[in-house]
Amino acid sequence: MKEGEKDEVLLMENKRRFVMFPIKYHEIWAAYKKVEAAFWTAEDMELAKDVKDWETLSAGQKEFFGNYLAICSRTDNIVNKNIVEKFSAELQNPEGKSFYGFQIMMENIYDEIYSMLVDALFTSVDNIPLFKAVCQQEEVKAKSEWAHRWVFDDESLYAERLVASAAREGIFMSGAFAALYWLTKEKGIMPGVAMATNHICRDRGFYADFACLLFAHLKTKPNPKIIEQIITEAVEIEKAHYRNSMPIEKLGMDLKEIDQYIESVADKLLVSFGNEKFYNATNPFPFMEEATSIGKTNFFEKKVSDYQKASATSGTAKTAGSVASSDKIKFDSDF
Repeated sequence: MKEGEKDEVLLMENKRRFVMFPIKYHEIWAAYKKVEAAFWTAEDMELAKDVKDWETLSAGQKEFFGNYLAICSRTDNIVNKNIVEKFSAELQNPEGKSFYGFQIMMENIYDEIYSMLVDALFTSVDNIPLFKAVCQQEEVKAKSEWAHRWVFDDESLYAERLVASAAREGIFMSGAFAALYWLTKEKGIMPGVAMATNHICRDRGFYADFACLLFAHLKTKPNPKIIEQIITEAVEIEKAHYRNSMPIEKLGMDLKEIDQYIESVADKLLVSFGNEKFYNATNPFPFMEEATSIGKTNFFEKKVSDYQKASATSGTAKTAGSVASSDKIKFDSDF
């Protein structure tokens, strides 16, 4: 643990806690139960109509969708699993580990979903180069470099890396989610893709919100300028993706509106981390308001009760633990 994080209750190992109950971090536990209640599987997605609707799409729309699937199936899920495992290893409470454990399971389901879509829609060998070339896209490389700088840097504060995690979940591919939601849900085509897009976008919002929740529990927080830098860098990379490697016009959408949507998501994240808005952008897509939970809870406008409870219990644990001469087994609140 870093010197500046020695007083972080969330990151302190508690050798006296052996079972889940009684719950100590109620808000963190509630976040876990929320994602658990939203559980879904690949079997919920029916693709029969999607295969027929696929033939009605233009070549540009198919290319955009192929790029999206290639990125998600080849790069995104692998990186996301690594990030989640890293955060879970450092977090020292079973409530939070339950959330991250559930997310890892869901990442496997997303991987299965993307593979099913590729198998169902991209049946020609002519599509193979598309999936091979995606890792060479400049924006994909930029996202990887950004993640290594902000998420995988062991010298960074846990709080800094939480900001980067939320940016990955909330900003990266947010334009693609909005575009696919518009193409499928609003136009009434490809119901399987529409359902999967809606669920994955919703889940990503849960994961971003969870990072904001953990951040609010921490004492040591980065400078607001660092938070702003992390998020605005992610925005610029994401916006560039739809200008270059994944031109959004091929899908039939306006690039300025996609940029504005990405900026509006970033503003919501900034506020969730206690910052001021940077872009002052409004969401141009009303249909996306119900698709994601990002920005609907400001963790700095309400009292984080878990932190106070955990701090008090931690002090009690230290006092109880100092009585080393007793041979009796004691069942206290830490148990």
